[in-house]
Amino acid sequence: MAVTVAFAEARSYEREELRAALRKVFAPQLEESGGVSGRSVLIKPNLLAWKKDDDPTCVNPAFIVETARLFLEAGACRVAVMENPAVRSAQAIIADMGIARELEQMGVTFANFADYRDCRLAENAAFRNAEIAAERFDFDFVANLAKVKTHGMMTLTLAVKNLFGFISGGERLAWHLKVRRDFSLFADFLLDLYVEIRPQFNFLDGVVAMEGNGPGSGTPVECHFVAGSSDALALDAATAPLLGVNDLLTVTRGKARGLLEDFVCTGDIPQLAPLLRPDPPKPLSQWGLNLPPGLRELMRDRLLARPELDTSRCIGCGLCAKMCPPQSLKIVDGRPKFNLDECIRCCCCQEHCPKGAIRFRANLFLRALETLRVFFGRLLR
Repeated sequence: MAVTVAFAEARSYEREELRAALRKVFAPQLEESGGVSGRSVLIKPNLLAWKKDDDPTCVNPAFIVETARLFLEAGACRVAVMENPAVRSAQAIIADMGIARELEQMGVTFANFADYRDCRLAENAAFRNAEIAAERFDFDFVANLAKVKTHGMMTLTLAVKNLFGFISGGERLAWHLKVRRDFSLFADFLLDLYVEIRPQFNFLDGVVAMEGNGPGSGTPVECHFVAGSSDALALDAATAPLLGVNDLLTVTRGKARGLLEDFVCTGDIPQLAPLLRPDPPKPLSQWGLNLPPGLRELMRDRLLARPELDTSRCIGCGLCAKMCPPQSLKIVDGRPKFNLDECIRCCCCQEHCPKGAIRFRANLFLRALETLRVFFGRLLR
């Protein structure tokens, strides 16, 4: 039986309007789950940071509160919000969002993941083991709240990518090192997490999305929709093309691995302009896969987009160097200095820069090749 991917229009985060939209995408999920009455629910939102009011890098505060309210109204006996932001705690971010007291009054707790345990993944997984937050076992259901936004490494951050937050901060750096520049391999790991965690509820906050220099320093863009499904991969597969991305790696790899279930779309399916993407690796980063390893790596090094610093924005805080998995980024004379030979293009420096001073830029050769690829691709359609 096909799973449902539901869409609803929401032109703002005004509570009544947002609540009505969320109810529309919640109803089919509630039916497919069998209900949550007397059960416990763990809500995992995307809380990258909260640098300013209405920060588009995070799920909106109203979205978190109203989703929690839905579960309580549906009879859930316990609801908790948990996340593991890279720099600050979930408690600090929720306090800055101004929703801590409201959640407390509703009886909803909020905390960081803290109990990480080694988990043996499925036999058909791309990887065999991963340390995953064990708090998920304390709840009957997992609700995955993702933000619609661009991502320099994975093109988009949607529902499946949001599950990376179940991995500890240190382990996330280690996984970037393990997959290095093979973005398909990273997509496979995200899919392994999806198979392991299988959140029964998945929501996308696309009321105000983010485009451009994602996932940490992009520009807000009004898309006016929320979406939901009991299947995270189906939700991504239905939503990504609406945002102008027909080749999202987690979806293409999910199809190749036979993980994508049949789905049907219902509700107010939005008509959207493609999101403005950061300069991503794109398919050109995979050119030369059938070549000898040395030549393949040489081509990747030359074709991948590279990090660049906007010195007018940089404040010399050093967070980029701290978050760099291979430690290829050093602070020299108060400014980041990139070692491109060791850079694995994971975009962690870009993601965590508090001022948006780092972006990934394709070189002229790569831009010319990509233009030719797109041009001839259109001719051959």
